[in-house]
Amino acid sequence: MFLRRLYRKRYFKWLVFVFTVFIFWAVIGYLVSYEDEDFPDDVIYDIFIDETQDDHEHIPLDQEMLEEMQRVKTSKKYETVDATNVTDPIILWWTEFTGEPGKSRSCGNDRCFFTNNRNFRNHKHMKVFVFYGTDFSQKDLPLPRRQHHEWALFHEESPKNNFLLCHEDALSLTACCILRRESDFPITTQHLLSLEWLQQSTYTKSTSQKNRQVVHAEGLAPVVYVQSDCNPPSDRDEFVKQLMKFIPVDSYGTCLNNKQLPQKLMSPLEGMAHKDFYELLSHYKFVLAMENAVCDDYITEKLWRPLMVGAVPVVFGSPKVKDFLPSNTSALVITDFNSAEHLAKHLQYLNNKDMEYDKLQRWKDTGVSNQLLHNILSTRVWSPDDDKTWTPDHVNFVEAFECFICKRVHENLKRVSRGEETVQWKANVDHYGCPKPMKFDESGKYGKEPPLNDYWSAHWLQQKHAAKALKECISSEIPYCGDYRKSKDLRRDF
Repeated sequence: MFLRRLYRKRYFKWLVFVFTVFIFWAVIGYLVSYEDEDFPDDVIYDIFIDETQDDHEHIPLDQEMLEEMQRVKTSKKYETVDATNVTDPIILWWTEFTGEPGKSRSCGNDRCFFTNNRNFRNHKHMKVFVFYGTDFSQKDLPLPRRQHHEWALFHEESPKNNFLLCHEDALSLTACCILRRESDFPITTQHLLSLEWLQQSTYTKSTSQKNRQVVHAEGLAPVVYVQSDCNPPSDRDEFVKQLMKFIPVDSYGTCLNNKQLPQKLMSPLEGMAHKDFYELLSHYKFVLAMENAVCDDYITEKLWRPLMVGAVPVVFGSPKVKDFLPSNTSALVITDFNSAEHLAKHLQYLNNKDMEYDKLQRWKDTGVSNQLLHNILSTRVWSPDDDKTWTPDHVNFVEAFECFICKRVHENLKRVSRGEETVQWKANVDHYGCPKPMKFDESGKYGKEPPLNDYWSAHWLQQKHAAKALKECISSEIPYCGDYRKSKDLRRDF
């Protein structure tokens, strides 16, 4: 009896084991062989659509919801705009930016109707959709794209705001973009009010004042760093950490903070443009002017501000920043040094040698010698927004950009009237394309390959493939590209 019961137990356990193995391999086989033919990988379609009806257009559910929300939002905000009397070419900000409900404006001898109202999307005079770069998204585009519609890109902010635009596959979809000097409408000097503003001596301190009255009396370091956008793609905080090992650095922002700003200067916007902040910076010999991303001609107030107050900027960001400096000896460029220690030794040398430091400040007395900078400022057709420099004929760079587009539209209309072919403008990687974010190595030299788990480099690579997929999607005239993914080589970059 005992042996029989033991045999039965073993037999039962064996059956359970065989059955379990069978179920396991059945599930594995199903998962491996399963192909989602009803919902292609190219785009996720609305599951509520009856696919047996060939005349029913595929429209993704999230697109339907998005368009309905935009329609309600637009109808409420722009309900007073009358589209029936619009006869000028229409330029529509698809990503709402200026807040303009709808207004015709003259651009020299040309005239266009500018609006943020999406109700004009299918108007017979609709010509150009304008996208604000930070808000440009493949999930929200005027698709399918019509042949007579141009797309224009306006992007004056950091590359980190939208890495999709760092890649030519995305840029080539637009007619023009801005920032770099190679672009159709460059605004590299958007943060530089004028040469007079740059050369002013309102806040300038002599070297002897900085030595006697400031450094010793107030206990300030020779170098200052003010950043509250921590751990950005440029890896600047890592470099500053290394620099701090070899020379004192006062850090006022939340990044690597070791010194407190006065309460009235704590606001990132108002505080950084306050005269008391300018005064504070002017007490320092060197200001770390490090951008949050590395890209040609990406130059912000971080460079111009210390130059204006009479300090020496220690610069990192645009690899071509020297092209825009007031003189050849007005700033120090971090990538010219072999390491953080090498830079620190040079800063200490200049800090102890007044005559050598004064050479870096000489341009303040002799004026800007950079002819390229003179040419750019003398020929730009817009002015930066600033209440103190505003004049009745002031045109900011947004309005100037709109008129730039308007004139191109009219150029094509004239070509059509003469029986000529129209010109299609396409941006390319030289207009804005920015390289993959890299790292500073252990010595402080930039260019180290990031680890696989680095957020910024991984995001840049992911957006590279998203740009390729977006281009493929738009060319295939699909009405929605939010979930389109067709790139096959994603894993090779990780």
